[in-house]
Amino acid sequence: MIIVSFLLILSSAVTMALRPLYFVEVGANQMQLGLIMAVPSMVSLLTRVPASTLANRLGRWRMMLFAISLSVITTSLFAFVRDPVLFFPLVGAAALTWAVYSPVAVEYVSSQSTATTRGGTMGLYFTSIAAALFVGPLIASVLTVVFSLRQLFLFSVIFPVASLVVFFMMTRPSDLEGVSGDKGVVGEEPPVSIGSLSRILRNRNFASMCIARIAFSFSMGVFSIVYPVFASEGLGLTASTISLLFAFRGVTNMVIRTPAGRLSDRVGRRKPFIIAYAIVISAYAILAYVENFGLVVITMALFGVGWGMRIAPAMALVSESVGDEDRMLTLSVFMTMFDLGSMIGSLLVGLTGAFLPPQTLLLICAPVMAAALGVFVLFSKDIEPQTPRVVED
Repeated sequence: MIIVSFLLILSSAVTMALRPLYFVEVGANQMQLGLIMAVPSMVSLLTRVPASTLANRLGRWRMMLFAISLSVITTSLFAFVRDPVLFFPLVGAAALTWAVYSPVAVEYVSSQSTATTRGGTMGLYFTSIAAALFVGPLIASVLTVVFSLRQLFLFSVIFPVASLVVFFMMTRPSDLEGVSGDKGVVGEEPPVSIGSLSRILRNRNFASMCIARIAFSFSMGVFSIVYPVFASEGLGLTASTISLLFAFRGVTNMVIRTPAGRLSDRVGRRKPFIIAYAIVISAYAILAYVENFGLVVITMALFGVGWGMRIAPAMALVSESVGDEDRMLTLSVFMTMFDLGSMIGSLLVGLTGAFLPPQTLLLICAPVMAAALGVFVLFSKDIEPQTPRVVED
């Protein structure tokens, strides 16, 4: 599962930091750029929970096969777009890949752990994703020295193809037939009900975590559009150097995830999460003003620490705050909050980017995250580890 997820994320991580530059190169204006970057969040927002419900009926392995296959198709098509309008359906289809895949994969990983080891297990899984977020920009930094952005998109298709190959190597025919003993077998789970959604939304930990997640993803939606263009036009950096900056953020993001998860197993989920948000808030405030390349590198690395430090404690806290019967739905709804925040951030850039300077947009992120962190501190609480339950293999 770790290798499959790593390769699937790598397929988009290679190009993700440079997508705004590529969209502009093809001919997108400022408003189109913001709207195009908002489409993935809109698609995920609408499809992630239904996809999770469908996975309960069709089986997790079938849903993952669909997601990986879709990634192969969409990744290959990016290189052939000549009209920016065509990016709208294409990025939407690409977003459907992760919307379908991620809740199923995270629930599977969670189900293979106990309450006392879940933080470390989640940290290990998300480290594989962070590794892709580090390796991807690093590959792009090297290849854009000799490749155009269009050629880079074409090259990136080898990663979802490799993910598909590994997926077939790790699955049994019975998995795809929906007759295995794993959770997620065809028809095994009850349908989602209004009662289950209401029960989840009334959970204080879940509600406060959702607010914090929306704020974080809002800031990421702004940053992912604004900073690559700002670094290119405002700081005069090349595409290769911009990718290298994101690689610095990626490596610290990768390194910190497993230790943060294990730390949360010992000291509780809230403390590492609070520290992580404080770090990211500081990074946004600094990046809005710093132009010295060395300081930018240090700040991006600091940004990566905060980004990576929050994910395993957050997922573990959410997972532990609900019963087993609600876990997949809870994780799906929680991931959807990221889509909601990212969509709002992208739309903000699209609607205001023409008259608000990039520094102002980056500075907006800091108080938004600070307010959400305050809500989390006031309303959330740690969950005491429970007696380890038996996990079916």
